[in-house]
Amino acid sequence: RDVSSELLTIILNAYPEAVMEKDGHFGTPLSYICCNENAPLEIFQKLLDEWLRVKENRSSHAVNSLMRITIIRGDVKEYLCHLSSLFEEEDQNNPPPCAIMAHFINDSWWNGVWLVMNRHPSIVKTMHLQTSIMADFLFMAGKHFSLPTMMGLIQNEPDLLEHV
Repeated sequence: RDVSSELLTIILNAYPEAVMEKDGHFGTPLSYICCNENAPLEIFQKLLDEWLRVKENRSSHAVNSLMRITIIRGDVKEYLCHLSSLFEEEDQNNPPPCAIMAHFINDSWWNGVWLVMNRHPSIVKTMHLQTSIMADFLFMAGKHFSLPTMMGLIQNEPDLLEHV
């Protein structure tokens, strides 16, 4: 069925576990969206955001299990391949984090962008942020990064605070 982004937000706010609910065929809303060529990418992103809130789903193995769906649409497969590579240990065959982040930025998947930065904090230095927005960036990063990641970012990249 077609679900609007607003309706999905209301459902997930009221019942976040809905993203993990399985039907009689063991399919979840996310697995169905992965196959639906007509579903808006924004719906996939919302379901994926909620699915990734479950700690067990933030692994290469969990993401790869979604890719085992027989028919998966191309743009979704690209997202899942990028996510899987983020959760894997360093592998030379994986795309670089900056390419993954660029893809997520291009599609306006901001939780994906934060995920890349959380997994690879040194990427922030390559962003060449202007001094005038650095304080705002650090404020937002503090909402999305764990405390150890935020501390590491500030300790390892002291020039981020140079003109703040």
